[in-house]
Amino acid sequence: MLKHIVLVLLLLLLTPLVAISFPTGVVAYNGPICTNEVLGYANISSLLAYNTSASQLGVPPYGASLQLNVMLEVNTSGGEYYFWLQNVADFITNESKVFFGDNIWNSTTPFAGINNIVGKGEIYSTSDFFSHSSYYAYGTYYIKYNFPFSFYLIINESYDTQGVYVSFGYVILQNGNISPPNPIFYDTVFIPIQNLSFASIIIANQTTPSANFGIVTYLGNYLDAELVWGGFGNGESTTFLNMSSYLALLYMKSGEWVPFSQVYNYGSDTAESTNNLQVLIGKNGDAYVTIGRQNPGLLTTKFNPSYPSFLYLNISSKIPFLLNKSLSHAFSGYVTTQIKLGFFKNYSINSSSFAVLNGNYPSLIEPNVSWFKVLNIIPNYTYYYLVKVNSQIPVIANVNGKQITLNSTDWFAQGTQISILNYTYYNGSNERYIISSILPSSSFNVSLPLNITLSTIKQYRVLVDSNLPVYLNGERVNGSVWINAGSSIQLSANVPFYEKGIFTGTYNVTPGSIITVNGPIVETLILSINTELMGIVAVIVIAVVAIAILVLRRRR
Repeated sequence: MLKHIVLVLLLLLLTPLVAISFPTGVVAYNGPICTNEVLGYANISSLLAYNTSASQLGVPPYGASLQLNVMLEVNTSGGEYYFWLQNVADFITNESKVFFGDNIWNSTTPFAGINNIVGKGEIYSTSDFFSHSSYYAYGTYYIKYNFPFSFYLIINESYDTQGVYVSFGYVILQNGNISPPNPIFYDTVFIPIQNLSFASIIIANQTTPSANFGIVTYLGNYLDAELVWGGFGNGESTTFLNMSSYLALLYMKSGEWVPFSQVYNYGSDTAESTNNLQVLIGKNGDAYVTIGRQNPGLLTTKFNPSYPSFLYLNISSKIPFLLNKSLSHAFSGYVTTQIKLGFFKNYSINSSSFAVLNGNYPSLIEPNVSWFKVLNIIPNYTYYYLVKVNSQIPVIANVNGKQITLNSTDWFAQGTQISILNYTYYNGSNERYIISSILPSSSFNVSLPLNITLSTIKQYRVLVDSNLPVYLNGERVNGSVWINAGSSIQLSANVPFYEKGIFTGTYNVTPGSIITVNGPIVETLILSINTELMGIVAVIVIAVVAIAILVLRRRR
């Protein structure tokens, strides 16, 4: 976007009540009040302006402005100086865009000009013979706005012996959506003045010095503070087609913001104006501006606006908390009244989760802060989750590096690292369990409730005592082996033909038999002479001998 510089010419009136078009809003005339900072608040929900003759003034037809304007008084050893300070929000109402700009005019006399001012802007000359010869101006880029559009305009001054520093800023509170405050001081201007002794923004029942030219008297400007609606610039008077806004005008007093108590609905020094706005005191105490017949005069002597607090509170919590005794899950917004908070120290989420509060948090939030502040409260909780274990054997695990035996149910803090050991559990010397699977995993970080299941295989010891090689299911065994419960095994042995064997013990079976492992098994291979075979051999030997004897006898 292009940067726009706004040319604002002061309209000097003999009296503001003669005109039919006024800068309209909230204005403080009564004093004396000296302050170093003035604040204007606006909350706009409807805005549209149009001026058929805008092109003759060199301004956009749908333009309008809301201006925070104050008078700066500077005292020196050589006299007094006055400067008209303007912090302006300029709107293009049909395009929903706005920029912020400042002007500084030398109001020491009706025709005084500006020189030697240092800031981001420039000094411009005027062509109007009956006005100030020059002024200072600077403007920001346009930004888009959405309703509700709520913001503050700020003018701040400070000084030293060499001159005065003036800062112009704004703070957007809501642009459609409420947002945390982010004060932006878009321009800081230095006004060099020698032999300076005192400087302040002043509101008083008087004007700056007048000037006489023959029979004509040019009146000075009122020492007032104005937060007013008007045309876009160049002294334009515009007509509003839509308008709904709440305004408040405040100043700094003893470190606190206070509203001007006696306020009027029209301005006297601002050149831009409007012919169809009226101002009422709203139910919330703010000055409510809407379309209507103008009636310039006193608005109230007890102005007590309900402008937003400067404290923005943001509470973000996964665990509900008490906000003014009501259960809440989140809060974001400006604190206008006292807020009572309550955070649960131990909160049950469900049957398998609970949370424990860590640390201390405020129980009372007060809105009385003098500058914009964001307070973020994010309660820190430690979450505990139920871990259930389903297993026939004890479950041994390393929990955060320490070895423990898990219970069937345990509570663990979020982030606990658990690694389950894969080991063999012995139930006596003849029975054991080996872990076949750990679900969902043998190592995990606790982040939610969990069910752990260990699947095991039961095994029994099978002990075979034999002087000969023995085979189980075709594999040679030497001593004892572990066999899964319920398995079938075949006991085999290479027994010499002249012997016979039998396994005795848990089962009494011959080699080659199949048995079922339903418990520990102890078998001993017993060998004995194969008498049947030996008898057959003896018969054969006797028969052979007998035949041999008969053969020999026949030969004789």
